Amino acid sequence: MMEECFLKSKGTPLLYQSRVTETPHKEPLVYISSTEDGNIICVGQNGLVSTWTRNLKLKKSSLILDENENKLQNRKMKWVSDSILMPHYNKLIIGTCDREIRLYELSTMEPYCQIIGLETMPLCLDYSVQGEDECVISYGDEQGCVNILLINSVPETLRNWTKCPAVEEIPTVSIDAFNDSENITFIRWKVHNDWVTKIKYIHYVESIISSSNEDNTALVIGCVNRTKNVKHRLKTLMGSRSGSQNKFPTPAGASPPKRFQCDESVFKVYKGVKTFDYCRENNILVTGGLDRNIRLWNPYIPGWAIGILRGHTSPIGFLTIVHGSTKIFSVSLDSTIKVWDMEVHSCLLTIIPKATQIRGEMEVCYFSADLQSLYVAAETFALLQFQHKGNQIHDSGMSHNEPVFCCRYNKQSQQVISCSEGSVIKVWDLKNGQLVTKVCEAHGETAVTCMALDASGKRLITGGRDGSLKKWDSCTLSCMHTLKEATSAADEVLACTYADIYSNRYIISVGWCRKISIFPELNDGMPEGSNLQLEWTESLEKGHKDDILCVASCPPHFLATSSFDGEVLIWNLVSGHLCSRLSAVSRAAMEGGTEDLTINKIIFILPRMERKKTAAVLVASGPRGYITFWNIFGQGKLLAYFSSSTEKTTISDMAVSNNYSLLCAGDQQGSLYVWNIAEYAAHGPEDKAPLLLQNWRAHNCSVTSVDLMNDYHLLITSSLDCSVKLWSLEGEFIGMFGQKEPWNIKEKSSWRQFDPNVSSAHDSDDFGQESLQVNTFTSNWEFKKVMQDTTTSRLVRNDEISEEMKLRQKARLQHRQKQHQSKPIQYASRAMNTYHTLPLCELANVPTVFHKPNLAAELEDPFRIEV
Repeated sequence: MMEECFLKSKGTPLLYQSRVTETPHKEPLVYISSTEDGNIICVGQNGLVSTWTRNLKLKKSSLILDENENKLQNRKMKWVSDSILMPHYNKLIIGTCDREIRLYELSTMEPYCQIIGLETMPLCLDYSVQGEDECVISYGDEQGCVNILLINSVPETLRNWTKCPAVEEIPTVSIDAFNDSENITFIRWKVHNDWVTKIKYIHYVESIISSSNEDNTALVIGCVNRTKNVKHRLKTLMGSRSGSQNKFPTPAGASPPKRFQCDESVFKVYKGVKTFDYCRENNILVTGGLDRNIRLWNPYIPGWAIGILRGHTSPIGFLTIVHGSTKIFSVSLDSTIKVWDMEVHSCLLTIIPKATQIRGEMEVCYFSADLQSLYVAAETFALLQFQHKGNQIHDSGMSHNEPVFCCRYNKQSQQVISCSEGSVIKVWDLKNGQLVTKVCEAHGETAVTCMALDASGKRLITGGRDGSLKKWDSCTLSCMHTLKEATSAADEVLACTYADIYSNRYIISVGWCRKISIFPELNDGMPEGSNLQLEWTESLEKGHKDDILCVASCPPHFLATSSFDGEVLIWNLVSGHLCSRLSAVSRAAMEGGTEDLTINKIIFILPRMERKKTAAVLVASGPRGYITFWNIFGQGKLLAYFSSSTEKTTISDMAVSNNYSLLCAGDQQGSLYVWNIAEYAAHGPEDKAPLLLQNWRAHNCSVTSVDLMNDYHLLITSSLDCSVKLWSLEGEFIGMFGQKEPWNIKEKSSWRQFDPNVSSAHDSDDFGQESLQVNTFTSNWEFKKVMQDTTTSRLVRNDEISEEMKLRQKARLQHRQKQHQSKPIQYASRAMNTYHTLPLCELANVPTVFHKPNLAAELEDPFRIEV
């Protein structure tokens, strides 16, 4: 269903897709949320848990309360009052009407443990991380009390709970046992005069926000466990010394205490508050309830609301503030959805149930900020996706406005990701070449220099010229973690990758700092600053003496790095010790190589790792313009090397197919090459170059990135000419990402076949290498002679390429400073931009002493105007 509403020009959201489906739940839902693996989880009142894809396709459902499935005839039904995810420990927490809290393994939905003996029923739950291995579990009850569990050493505490005696085959711990526990503090406050409708812990202010349907205590913001008043705190400390104070504010069964007035802010609202949300960036608190009005509050001024939004005709059951914007989403019990702007206090969009086919009364909602999607549960389950006018993407006809440094194919989402000098990351649809989403200023004002995808394709790591390293959601481009803060241009990150050490995963980055930085892969929900950076001391003492340009990992424990001075180092990823040092600088020089020692890319050939004595297991794009094949075991041995062309142009990037039979490479002249390396150097040294299957001119500038799409037999490339292009392995040009006319990768009639903006650089000798003219890939492919049938506007001769390469090489070597001096702005594979070409001139001498004018000493008033 497609609907548009134009009410205001200020970022009016558009409902561009809605989907409604039936659910297996026979009872109302109490909880909806997204999981770490990108799925949507729903919990029903009867304990039925269902798992969905983001597009509302049911994956599985299971009843986690065995009592309801195998209940006795005279036994009452057990009901779920609320639920919350504990994502850092892969747990699902539920509260039941039997005054207990249960924890379940999220992956298997098997019972983990349960907490019994609660004085009241947990009506609403909340979970939050307070610090490293610390968390807060809070719940509100029917007596208007706020109950708080402060847990230290969470992993150890959870393990201890599983060792407790089992009740009904579930490890059980009593709430009374927390009084003697060193890692658990239980606190209970009497806050409201009616049952609690919602509760939320705000880590930034270390306070609990809770609400109820009673006017005088509609919403309360209060401290967690101690008073902020010095006088009352001293009195409390004196009481604790005399033994009258313990972890519980009051003995079990007695009336719970109330906070001091100085420790809480009370907001009075007519007919109470049913739901609320808090935005830290704007310092805004929004509330809604039975009076059908949305109120905006300054959390420090509870006396009056700073704004009231009217328009709903039914009680409001859900509110959320969109992160990073001024939009508020609200849903009333009659399933009417409204979008508001809290700056201008106006309604931007109203969606009635009839338009979305939502039936029945709203039960529970969930808003995904990453997907800009709203999930609404009523008698049906609905998904509504939104897009803002201000964020609509306009087609510029080019991939980027700046040089593109990297591109990657995401097989999981069938998308292509690219990054540029202008700190812009874009996601493209592979099937039509159109832009899906983008993020600007990904690394502030500095360029995004490299990126890597994890095995699942869900997480993206990017490195910046300022030395920063960030982790993103690859589908939505929302930043999840800043692994390393920005330092300076001298610490530019040039390459990053994922590495697995047995069951543990790490993120590794290298660059101008000449050291290897390692970050353990943590859960996505961990707070900022939780990533611990590990550095090998041996990488500084015995490692590279020049800038590290590339890094590659080989399970289970090998890591390879290459540098600007032509060395490849093999490391033990477990111990951090140097295994071998590979260098072919002298041998390549004797064969007439160039003066360029850089090795921009290294790749492991994983299937050959078992043949330790005979096979080449590592491919390097250098030095001196050669592609080298290495055996890394022992002291390392060079088994083969060859040049891509007679001019020995430097290879800037390489990629291999899934079966490691094809090697694709791009050079600094913009040419692409495809070799058959299935058996090349697999059984010993080689004297000849491998079979060249195809080569063609793809870009007018240096190729910066090459990636293979094995499922489509296609190739994507990026270049300093600001373009990201898609090719067939035969050299047919499909199109440029961002072009106005979309393509269909399955229909060749929509392909452009050749790029008229790029001139061919091939002569009849095919660079002196044997070219394949017959099919060697699949029976459906017929390879043509390399670019013989391609129509071009001008042929470029080899002597022109040679002259251009000499000029580039000379300029690069002049700007390269080998001593401990400041780094050059550009490096090997990057062309100079307009700023870099500005002429330098001497600055005029300016006196260092300045005389401040004394207006009082002047006879005339400088501000007097003569008439």
